[in-house]
Amino acid sequence: MPVATLLAHAALLAGLAQAPNYPFAVGETLQYEATLGYFPIGTATASVVRTTQERGTDAFVFTATGEGGPPGWKSRYEMTSWTRSKGFASLRFHRRLTQGSKVDEERYQIVPDSGRYRQEGVDQDWVAPRDALDELAYLYYMRTVPLKVGQSFTMSRYFKTGYNPVQVRVTGRESVALFDGRTVPCFTVELTSRGSTVAVSLTDDSRRLPVQVTLPLPYGSVLLTLSGVSRPA
Repeated sequence: MPVATLLAHAALLAGLAQAPNYPFAVGETLQYEATLGYFPIGTATASVVRTTQERGTDAFVFTATGEGGPPGWKSRYEMTSWTRSKGFASLRFHRRLTQGSKVDEERYQIVPDSGRYRQEGVDQDWVAPRDALDELAYLYYMRTVPLKVGQSFTMSRYFKTGYNPVQVRVTGRESVALFDGRTVPCFTVELTSRGSTVAVSLTDDSRRLPVQVTLPLPYGSVLLTLSGVSRPA
């Protein structure tokens, strides 16, 4: 076999050996029921839609939507994150909130290697961490982090630096009943930034599914409970 061919095969094998092994894949969709106290108030989904090239870099496209709310607060929330698959950092992030006839939309370009981000329509850029993550990418990133009960650490990876550091606490391990009748062990994790805490229960297995997410909102804490999973084809 020619030397050039041997080198090409070696390079290919090296690349495969270094390929990230994530607990999610394209085609995964998670469905959630939202409750406020005992009252159902809506639904949400989170999906790994596809992979793409974003500014010449391989990236996942994550989406999340939520719809509902208590009377007088009905809304729809949409997020899309373009996240670099190698090194796992945000490259682009869209957020859209619709309440009645009011629509708030923000679109960000994030350049993690340069440590900057910019909001579309605003003639200015700001400092960002070099491995910046938006809030949707953060959820998927937490599925990749090794966890241990009692563990506590900080991360300064949110792309808007004023919200860093994010304090992460693994508060325990508990059994959670799933929609399909199974009961699975889960790590309970709290992420706190500027006095606001998001709580997540992640299955203690290879998929690290976020089976419960508690979100602080103006009218109280909303609990998202996993109600269905569409697996990759």
